[in-house]
Amino acid sequence: MSRPRVLAPAPIVCAFMLFALPLPAQTRSDLQLSLVPSVAIPVGPTLEDGLPFYAIGGGGGLEGELVPGFLPYSMLRFGVDAELLPINHAEGGLTLVSAGASLGARLRAGARLTLKAWGGGGLYMGLVEAGTVRNPFWEAGGGIGIRLGPTLELSLGGRYRDYLTPSGSLYRGVSVAAGVGYDLAGARKGGSIRMEPSIRPIFPLFYTWYDDNPAGELVLRNDESSPLEKVKVSFEVRQYMDGPRVCAELPRLAPGASVAVPVFALFNDQIFRVTEGTKSAGEIVVEYFYLGSARTARYPVTVTVNNRNAMTWDDDRKAAAFVAAKNPLVLAFSKSVASAARRSGEGTASTEIRTAIGLFEALRVHGLGYVVDPATPYAELAGDESAVDFLQFPQQTLAYRAGDCDDLSVVYAALLEASGIRSAFVLVPGHVYVAFDSGLSPDAARRLFANPSEWIEREGTAWIPVEVTLVADGFLKAWRTGAREWREAERDATLGFFETRKAWELYEPVGIADDGVAVLLPDAARVQAAYEAELGRFVSDQTSGRIAALAASIRSGKSVEADLNRLGILYAQFGQFDKARAQFLEALRRRENPAALVNLGNIAYLEDKAREAVGWYERALKAQPESGVALLGLARALYELEDFASLDSAVAKLKALSPDLASRLSLPGASASTSRAAESGEKEIEEWTE
Repeated sequence: MSRPRVLAPAPIVCAFMLFALPLPAQTRSDLQLSLVPSVAIPVGPTLEDGLPFYAIGGGGGLEGELVPGFLPYSMLRFGVDAELLPINHAEGGLTLVSAGASLGARLRAGARLTLKAWGGGGLYMGLVEAGTVRNPFWEAGGGIGIRLGPTLELSLGGRYRDYLTPSGSLYRGVSVAAGVGYDLAGARKGGSIRMEPSIRPIFPLFYTWYDDNPAGELVLRNDESSPLEKVKVSFEVRQYMDGPRVCAELPRLAPGASVAVPVFALFNDQIFRVTEGTKSAGEIVVEYFYLGSARTARYPVTVTVNNRNAMTWDDDRKAAAFVAAKNPLVLAFSKSVASAARRSGEGTASTEIRTAIGLFEALRVHGLGYVVDPATPYAELAGDESAVDFLQFPQQTLAYRAGDCDDLSVVYAALLEASGIRSAFVLVPGHVYVAFDSGLSPDAARRLFANPSEWIEREGTAWIPVEVTLVADGFLKAWRTGAREWREAERDATLGFFETRKAWELYEPVGIADDGVAVLLPDAARVQAAYEAELGRFVSDQTSGRIAALAASIRSGKSVEADLNRLGILYAQFGQFDKARAQFLEALRRRENPAALVNLGNIAYLEDKAREAVGWYERALKAQPESGVALLGLARALYELEDFASLDSAVAKLKALSPDLASRLSLPGASASTSRAAESGEKEIEEWTE
């Protein structure tokens, strides 16, 4: 037999040329080897009578499959195999030993299922009793691969082969095969997960805030050819955390997909001991399943931790976290002053105003001063949201007796909040100061204050602005300056305002250990004297001009009864009850005036003369049966007398007549909300009647 000419199919040449090219450094190719037993079903040739020349046979082989990293939808198949084909009606058979290669395509139909198709060829050697023949063959096939795990794959498929000779086909047939493949890269598969973390500097002041708000971000990318399942991302800084904080749990991350994961942290209070900026080792851990196999990837990160006094002004509300109203030093300072202010000058303005004056004067007596921080001046940092500022905690400012505008604002707000008074931060260009809730409604504030531009109306409340940097000049000047700054900023639309308690909902107040810092409370006698003097100036400032004007109007003889009543209200609002009573009685002497009767009832109620108050209110109701304010005052006085039968009747009438006034009825156990004055045990009246 002559030696046949070997044919080299073009696909084989192209395949070797393609896979001989150097792969880019960042790609990774996968190589799988499989043992494949098969069943051979002959298709041809046939004898003249149509009988197949060969009977069904079988065989097996070792196959390899190379998937290039730069072209994951393609593959190069290569292998060697042997098949034994019995010859029909003969004792002998044909043995075919072949080696070849194919180019193919792959399509993933799921996490574990891959569809494959290929075509190629190679060389075979045919062995029969008559001799040996060597020639090329070509093939085409397809199948499926079922991943059992990262390393094992079950393959099912079939192929058609034509074993060529120069004169025709030696054998044509279909082989059906099932085998198990081993992925040589399987042990390291599932590790191609790319992590790109970005952890921002940590501010210890907000250490609890990071539990719900991200400290950074992790971009997670799956560079594997199969999806990652049950992905769990955790973050830990062992030095400052009791355990890892789970940041995200993803059911699935598809091949080639990426996702941005927020990085949360649950720090413990050890981080609040950082007094100088430092760096600490952290770790991001990603746990997941790859084709049913559990995997873990770890990424070390360096975490920058600022000092505990640091913050940025990207969100002005962050300053509220420094307002540590429950600090023992702050409580001791505020309570000693507030209790004295509530007792002295009772009936003047409101409890909130008197307490705010007392606290401000106590800071002045304490020797608190305004000093610009040369390293972190607020005027420069407020315009830079990324600049790190240094804010003092209230007890630090009390101990140092000095601070920048933000430091003084923090300590005054803390003292106000510790006294039960709502505070707010007012932000104007390059500056911050404080406002407080006066405890007055806008209507009451309009009656109380001489100048309506010196208080702020917000959401049904009258707020008093105070320029805290003028602590050495007294409350009155600080108030006037704060009001002027408010008007100027409001005119230029450069005003900011946020309530401390609302800001606390996002940035909880944080207290620090006193670290041995001692704060001596200012002398109580000096504080009391300063408070009474400033309160007197406040009363004179608000009343002197109006008293003179009303007195002149009374002397003129025009609207005498109304002016007498107005003058009485003015005296009453500032706690001068004897003078107020004289004006109301003079108005009554002229005629039975329902407004004066109600106001006399109010004075009697404030002086704890409930029975006398009932008499004045009932007399007012006889003169004017539909007077809601008289019914309101009567209900309060009846409660004081514990005359509950009469009280129920009065309340029912008040609710029917004026639901709005009925809502102001603040009695312990009543359905209406109890006012702060009632909670403190002090009576206050807003319903002075003109």
